[in-house]
Amino acid sequence: MQDILKKIFAGMASWVCALSMLTGNVSADEAYDVYNYDRWGEAIPSQAGYLADRSVSGLELGIGDFSSPSDIFRADDGMFYIADTGNNRIVVVNSEFDEVVDIIDSFEYNGDKLTLKNPGSIFITDNTLYVADTDNSRVLRCDKDGKVDLIIEKPISELYPSELTFLPRKIVVDKAGYVYVVVNNITSGSVMYNNKGEFVGFYGANRVEETSKVVWNYFWKLIANENMRKYMTDAVPAPITSFDIDDEGFIYTCSDSLTQDLDAIKKVNAAGYNLFADIETFFGDASTPDYSNNPNNSYVDIDVNEDGIINCLDYTTGRIFQYDEDCNLLFIVGSSGNQLGTFRQVSAVESTSENLYVVDSQKNTVTIFEQTVFGSIVHEATRLYNAGYYDEALEPWFEVLKRDGNYRRAYIGIASAYINQGNYEEAMKYAELADSQWRYDRAFEGWRTEFINENFMAIGVIVLLVIIAIAVVVIRKKRKGGRKS
Repeated sequence: MQDILKKIFAGMASWVCALSMLTGNVSADEAYDVYNYDRWGEAIPSQAGYLADRSVSGLELGIGDFSSPSDIFRADDGMFYIADTGNNRIVVVNSEFDEVVDIIDSFEYNGDKLTLKNPGSIFITDNTLYVADTDNSRVLRCDKDGKVDLIIEKPISELYPSELTFLPRKIVVDKAGYVYVVVNNITSGSVMYNNKGEFVGFYGANRVEETSKVVWNYFWKLIANENMRKYMTDAVPAPITSFDIDDEGFIYTCSDSLTQDLDAIKKVNAAGYNLFADIETFFGDASTPDYSNNPNNSYVDIDVNEDGIINCLDYTTGRIFQYDEDCNLLFIVGSSGNQLGTFRQVSAVESTSENLYVVDSQKNTVTIFEQTVFGSIVHEATRLYNAGYYDEALEPWFEVLKRDGNYRRAYIGIASAYINQGNYEEAMKYAELADSQWRYDRAFEGWRTEFINENFMAIGVIVLLVIIAIAVVVIRKKRKGGRKS
């Protein structure tokens, strides 16, 4: 009963504290509720990490309206490349996002002119462009002048069924030049090619969620005859929707299934293993701000920036869920709607160290979110923490708590810093506030070891006295028993 009352009063205090902080700016500036999650996994008002600055259309850039734009990519030189799908072109915008630098709408291959048909994605590495020319069923590799040196098409292989179409949707390329392509309706993972455009196989397939229906079907297939199996359906994993690659070569994938939560967000190593599989976390909404049930998130794009920050774009709610490299939730940005900062149909997300860029394929715009002061403090603390500078991260984490006393990630950072310092009592306190059992256990083990080392002689004396007392009691009992007999 006492724990329940504590939770109720803490929740009330959380709302009062958060609302008092939000009244001044966040609620007035944003067209959606800014929230995060407390230690109990409940949605509460929070400080904004980003504010919508402006929404940019093709008309405002002087090139006519975008038409169903589906992707955006920021190159190493700071330029942004937009897959303007309905207009069959790639639009290059400067780093300030206020001027068009180039429009790529024609290509040359062995003297022949090529044009795009509903391009779905673009990826750039070492000044080389990879374009998913979706409705032409190919991927083009070219320079920035549009000169193509490689065309990747549908694999001719027993591994790739001939009846399947080849509609490339997203592309990433690793440092060795291997090309990974997300193809519509393929559930075996991304299609993988070497740097010569030769089909290698499939990579990073999602697992099948072991629901009761799946287990039941598997059981019946073991005992069913061949005629019965004709009418039984196979359980298939959710297809990959999009992906990104970080500087270390790890590929991050997302899926848009509304029925499967398994492998919704993954970090995949070279062997195809999901490094997030063993992390106890959830992605997306645990509950909405009005405490209704989880609305089933459907991820249409994922972005990882140079600091390891992961941005997951949810098609269902129009929100960006941002996490650090350990999958701790940092911020929730955006929503569905018609105002600035809200969306009708999100299709892609890109980021810098300070801004978020979100493509809306129905509004035909790119919305730019700028990092707030609060967001910059959180990100600075996160950068220090991820680099192993726990002590240096303490000051910004405490500053975060001054501005938002319910910000769970700060409690985790502080607990880790105190563990690193050997201040185990304080570490246990903050780990408990963060509801981080793993950190609490580590702090308790450290405190216990320290206590035993400091009080070894006293503990030894107490143990000896207890042993003597027990021995005396046993001897007395034996003597009494002997007298009776």
